[in-house]
Parts: sequence; structure tokens; C-alpha cells
Amino acid sequence: MSSLTSKLAKIPEGAGALFFVQMVSTLGYAVLYSTLVLYTTRHLHFPAKEAATIMGVFGAFNYGLHLFGGYLGGRFLSNRNLFVGGMVLQVLGCALISAGTAASMYWGLALFLTGSGLNVTCLNMMLTQRFAPEDLRREAAFLWNYAGMNLGFFIGFAVAGHYQLTEDYTSLFLFATVGNFLAIVLVGFNWKILADRNTTLLDATPSAYRLRFIAGVAILVGLVPIVWTLLQHPNSTETLIKGICSLVGAVLVYLTVRHRDLRERNNMWAYLILCLGSLVFWALY
Repeated sequence: MSSLTSKLAKIPEGAGALFFVQMVSTLGYAVLYSTLVLYTTRHLHFPAKEAATIMGVFGAFNYGLHLFGGYLGGRFLSNRNLFVGGMVLQVLGCALISAGTAASMYWGLALFLTGSGLNVTCLNMMLTQRFAPEDLRREAAFLWNYAGMNLGFFIGFAVAGHYQLTEDYTSLFLFATVGNFLAIVLVGFNWKILADRNTTLLDATPSAYRLRFIAGVAILVGLVPIVWTLLQHPNSTETLIKGICSLVGAVLVYLTVRHRDLRERNNMWAYLILCLGSLVFWALY
């Protein structure tokens, strides 16, 4: 028991909380990822091709907005503020989708995708900031964080499978709403220990901080109608996002090749391979 206590004491403050935040925050995405095609075809009676296109755009938006979220976090909004803001949008999005109409689905997806796209990088940044660059425990922490995400997917898929048998989609999306809300509650309980460390926003003057906060909230809210508009034209939107992702991939390759630190360069290559794999998957979807 004392050995376990000593090991837990060595975990940086906040890293353990982020494991559970990652787990519950994944539930909403897991539900939509596994249910969206069935929901649009069986409940809303969309043609199979249109449903598949919407699903492709869903995945493209979710991954495509990650880079933008990484830019906003720590510059305009603190990572914890951006994460909570994104989760609020996800809560509203899942609640809207549970209404069961095509119009509510499009607005719900716009809210959900804006939130999930922008706040995923916030968790990674908050976890990264708990460790010094040379701290070898950081890689283990990210493995645990990834395990929390997979656990969230497992729970989400299992619950989705149960409700899909009865086609009780309203209850399923309400479950996703509760899961997203739990992530906000967990961050609230750990608010102080999840504060940003060493970001450019911390160096801003109080007036500049307020202006950046207002700008960040405006961007967060303003993206929703933009995403909604793009969802109305899934075919052209899918092509646009694939082009942007290809450009981002080329930039990441360039930055990785030029990085001076060998360890960080190897980590960037591993992440780049993961990103390119996701891009190929959605390109073939």
C-alpha cells in the first residue's frame, strides 16, 4: 500500500484528473461516431450515400479543427477555458440531436463538431504542461491518457450498441449529453490544478487578456454557423477539408525535418504518421 501511495505521489498534479476527463469527454464522440450513419438512415431516412458523406465530413471536421484549437489554446483562451467552452458546445449539440429532426441534427452537429474539434488539443496541452521536456514520465502519461480515451470509446460503443438495438436514439444522445457534462464537472473540481503553465496568454496584460478572451469566445461561437453552413454542402466541404489537411500535412513534414531536438523530432514523426494515417483513412472513407 505504501509503495502504491509513493508512486501516486510522484504523478504530477492534474495528470490523474486528466485521465478521467479524457475518458468521459470521449463518450459523446464515440456515440456519434458509431451511430451517426444508422441515425441518419434509419431514423431520418437519408439515402445511404448522403449519410456516408455526412459521416465523412463529420470525421474531417473533427480532425481538421484540431490544429485551429491548438492555436487558440494558450493564446486567446486558456486551455482549460477553451476545453470547457468546447464541452459546453458538445453538450448543447448532443441535446439538440436528441430532438430527432434533420434541422436539429445539423445544428447539433455544428455545435458538437466545433466543440470537439477545438478542445481535443487542450487536453494534450494541459497534460504536456505537467511535465518538463526532459521528464521521461511524459510518454507514460500520454499512454495512460490514450488508454483513458480508448476506455471512453469502449463504454460509448457498448452503450450505443445497446440503444441501437431498440433504436432509442433520443436516450442514446441524452447519455452522450450527460457524459459531456461530466467532463465539465470534473474540470470544475480540478480547476486550480489544471491551470495553464508557460503560455503566451499568461504574459499578457490584464487589458490584453480581456481582449483576447472576448476574441476567443467570439471565434468559438462564430465557428458554429460557419460549420453549419458547410454541413449543408457536404461534397464540396469534404474536398475543401481534404485540401487543407494535405497542406497542413506538408507543413508538418517540413517542420519535423527542420526540428533540432532529436527526441522531439522523433516524437513529431510518430505524431505525424498518426495524423497522416487518419488523413488517408478519411480520404478513402
